[in-house]
Amino acid sequence: MRYFLITLLAFLLLGASDKDARKANEAYNNGNYEQAISLYKKAIDANPNNPKLYYNLASAQAKAGKNEDAIKSFEQYKSMTDDPNEQAKANYNIGNVLANGKKWEKALDYYKKSLRYMANDDDAKHNYELAEKKLKEKQKKQQKKNNKNQKNQQKNKNKQNKNQQNKNKNQQNKQKQNQDQNQQNKQNRKNQDQQNKQQPQKMSKAEAEKILKALEQQEKDLLKKFKKQKTESSKSKNEKDW
Repeated sequence: MRYFLITLLAFLLLGASDKDARKANEAYNNGNYEQAISLYKKAIDANPNNPKLYYNLASAQAKAGKNEDAIKSFEQYKSMTDDPNEQAKANYNIGNVLANGKKWEKALDYYKKSLRYMANDDDAKHNYELAEKKLKEKQKKQQKKNNKNQKNQQKNKNKQNKNQQNKNKNQQNKQKQNQDQNQQNKQNRKNQDQQNKQQPQKMSKAEAEKILKALEQQEKDLLKKFKKQKTESSKSKNEKDW
């Protein structure tokens, strides 16, 4: 994968900022981007109306990975020049910064703007096509991820529904068991009542003793009566013999 930042813009070094700008360019070319940023800012303070300083500052910021700052500096450069070709270069570099941050959709917008005036630029064409390819890959990957999430959500939903169905079924079984148990208990009580009706009631010990005493007394009374009748019969017989 290759993204191209346009090299530093050459400009005449005039005034108090010359020394700082020259040192900034040297630092940039040597890969000392943080130092270059500091020196470009110092040069801008001395010569704020030089648009090329903002362009080179943006390039250094992009190299240092300060993407947001780089985009702002390139936008500042665009606002300070009326040349469409120069604005196209800035748009191209903004596209590169966004592409390096994997912001493919925004990068494509800036590449399109740049290609209006850089239609024959091979690097711009290449980066546009590459960003377009990466955006499609990202969208495809996101769609695949969404499909997977939807599938997992549906799977979880089915699992929840199944758990709920099992729960409802268990509740129904439990209710049926309770109903069957209640019916069985009711039948058992009915059978017990019938058995109690059929079987003689058990007497207490006191009742049994009372009945026994009554029978003994009745037996004594009958025996006494029998003896009396026998005595009377014997007496009557003796009277006739005389």
